Order: sequence, then C-alpha cells, then structure tokens
Amino acid sequence: MKVSVYGAGNQNLYVNKLKLPELFGGEPPYGGSRMAMEFAEAGHDVILSEPDRNKLTDEMWEKVESSGVKITNNDMEAAKHGELHILFTPFGCVTTSVANSIITYLPKDGVILTTCTASPSVLYISLKYELRERKDVGISSMQPAAVPGTPQHNHYVIGGTALDGREYITEEQMKKCVELAESVNKKAYVVPIDVVPTVSDMGVLTTAVALAGVLEYYTVSREVIGAPKKMVEQQIAMTLQTMSSIVETSGVYGLLKALNVELVIKSASSMRLLEDQKGLDVALDILSNLDDKIVEKSKNSKVNPTTIVASQALVNELRTIIGEKAAEGAIERSMKRLFMK
Repeated sequence: MKVSVYGAGNQNLYVNKLKLPELFGGEPPYGGSRMAMEFAEAGHDVILSEPDRNKLTDEMWEKVESSGVKITNNDMEAAKHGELHILFTPFGCVTTSVANSIITYLPKDGVILTTCTASPSVLYISLKYELRERKDVGISSMQPAAVPGTPQHNHYVIGGTALDGREYITEEQMKKCVELAESVNKKAYVVPIDVVPTVSDMGVLTTAVALAGVLEYYTVSREVIGAPKKMVEQQIAMTLQTMSSIVETSGVYGLLKALNVELVIKSASSMRLLEDQKGLDVALDILSNLDDKIVEKSKNSKVNPTTIVASQALVNELRTIIGEKAAEGAIERSMKRLFMK
C-alpha cells in the first residue's frame, strides 16, 4: 500500500520537554516519523513530507531513511504518491491548509486522514467546496491516541459513519485504513467520525473523568434513589451542557467563577449515598485542594453572556424554522467554532 505521512513530529517537544524516553519509554524519533517508519517496516511504500529538517536530528533522519521511508520537503510530491494521506501536522488551521493544498494532486480514491491535530468531520466541512471536484476522496482519521513510538501506542482510531448517518469514506477506503493499522500490529477502533476527538485527542482526560462521573451519578440516582431514567439522563445532559457552554464563552477560569467551587463541594458531598463512591471521593479531594493561584485567577475572571440550551433540540428548531439548507450552514459554522479554532 502507498502511504504518505505529512509531518515528522516535534522531537524537541517529545524528548526534551515531555521527556518521553524517561516517562513512557520507547526511543526517538516519535510522532509522524515513527508512524512512517513502522508502515515502511511492515512493507508499505511510504513517503514522509517534512519541510523543516530541524524537527529531527541527523541521527534520527538516518533511522527514518534506513527503515525504508522516502523523505521529501514537498507536500505535492507526497500527495501524488499515496493512497492514504496521514496529516501529522500542527494544531488548528495548518492542517486544513495542508489538506487544501494537496487534495487536487491525490490519486483517484485517495483518503485524507487526520491525527490529533484536527477533527476529521470539521476537516470535511472545511474542504466542502474542494470535495465537490474530488468526490472520490475520502475523509477519516488515523488517530494514534498515544504518541507513536511509545509502548502505549498499540491502536489507531478510525472515523466511520457519523452520528447523524453521514458517510465520509467508502467501505473500500475504510477497509484500507483498517488493513494499514493492523499491518503494523495495532488494533483498529472504528468509531463515529464526530466522536474521534472525544475519545482519542488529549481532551480524553476530560472524557474519562466526566464519563466516570456520569456513571457514578446514574448508579446512585437509579439504584439508590430510584429516580426515573428520563429525569436522570436529562440532569446529566443539563449539567454537561451548562459546563461546556460556560467554557465556550468564558473559559476554564470563568467556569470556576460561575459554578462557585465551595458550593459544588458542599452540594456534591450530600450525594454520598454509597459506601464506595471513588469518583466522588477523588473529585472532592481535588476540588478541596485547588492551587491558590487558580482560585485567585478565577475570582478575577469574567463570565461572559451565555445561553444554556439543549443543543440537539436547537438543531431541530433551526431546521424547522429556517429550513434545511440555511440550518446546515449555521450548523457547519458552529461546528467549526467548536472543533477548530
């Protein structure tokens, strides 16, 4: 299989700042260059495009080349080469810019795959007009959900059918993505494409903690209190929606100010209704021992105007009131604001 990887990975970040060799193990180069090496060692025809030679040391570049990877500083050359195009590129708009610049040159039925630097569903929206000319091109992810080159990297997250039923990739293109992941002995997790960032980007730390809280509350409210399922789920949605909306308008410090941590601690303590509530215990301990600098900064923060709504209900209202096409435009612009700054 022909594979193009864009971006070697910032080794100064991995080695000197994060100190991954000591923290997790493995050895440099990490990131996109390691992905390329593993694909080449598995027998694939791989090209790595990296315009900044200083991302790796000379010794690291020698390792990459000895693995069988062809190196270029020209994205167009890589674009013409691959069936699968993996963007291990900087966060935000840079990824969209790279995708936009290569899409014209991709071979027929090529696939553009994001890593942790962009939501694949939002990348699709950003390339909407370009994809009208290249309807054969698929969009998905080859998200490592760990730093490639560390022992923790034993899987890839691939975006499949969206939660609203939309398809961004064909069955044959998906098959290639899964085969590529499995060829390097990684487990391929196929999830809804719009869920990819939530389960595999760095923000998964928030996902894990919030999910544990959701499940603990659900258990307490249903099994101990006996509250109706619909009511419990509505309260979960209300809580998460309120918090995410405040973060969207006012940031983390604004969230702390609006919620009043002291009040949260007192209220949450009253929900200790089981002997074993590890999630609550840990949460109360963390909130009770916040860094004074964080608390002081939150006191001086501004809570901007925020409208709390049920987002999916609002989507349905938009479609009813202003029509499907106008609503789609508004929804797409809102998705961009949520997933890609």
